[in-house]
Amino acid sequence: MRVCALIPAFNEAAHIDEVVRGAAKHVHAVVLIDDGSRDGTAEIAQSAGAICLRSETNSGKASALRMGIDYALGREFTHVLFFDGDGQHDSEDIPSLTRAAGETGADLVIGTRSFDRDRMPRPRYYSNTVGSKLASWLVGQEIKDSQCGFRLARLDALRRMKLRGRKYELEMEILIKVARAGGSIVHVPVHTVYDHGQARSKMNPVRDTVRICFWSLAFRFLGV
Repeated sequence: MRVCALIPAFNEAAHIDEVVRGAAKHVHAVVLIDDGSRDGTAEIAQSAGAICLRSETNSGKASALRMGIDYALGREFTHVLFFDGDGQHDSEDIPSLTRAAGETGADLVIGTRSFDRDRMPRPRYYSNTVGSKLASWLVGQEIKDSQCGFRLARLDALRRMKLRGRKYELEMEILIKVARAGGSIVHVPVHTVYDHGQARSKMNPVRDTVRICFWSLAFRFLGV
């Protein structure tokens, strides 16, 4: 396995050095996709050892990840790790995902957070619960955490896909299209650092959940 970590980031200067250095301990390369930041995020990431791709405008998380996927597809990597830049993922969980991929040959390994209502902000708890139930229905198997951005994908599975998502629906798009193609999906428990990134999350729990649900139906039934 040769793993490339893809880190989309928009104005994450406060956390990005720690995030890049943490991921770099467990993967072959770290690629930071700077989505129009104006706070020096890219420069800090590059100093920490990341390869930096840059967009001059803020186009959204999915557009950044698609840029990163295109970069990885043109190089000798077997897997890409999606890893958020805001500090809410624990880099020490990365070996659990890579080990699961190696042992099972899965096309997609999804990090699964503990939905603790006492620790997770209420809007995020309900958006994740609704999204996971919808995903389970759409793919015909239990999906424990459909919206977790911490996941590992086999590049050969992504190579065959035409990805259209531009915002937070990309995670669901990949999940649905892997399942539709007969790919295998496994889950691995991961930690979430709520006091780092969760309070600062850029996702709108209502608006973006509605958008994800709409696009999920289109990905599943219209084949877009």
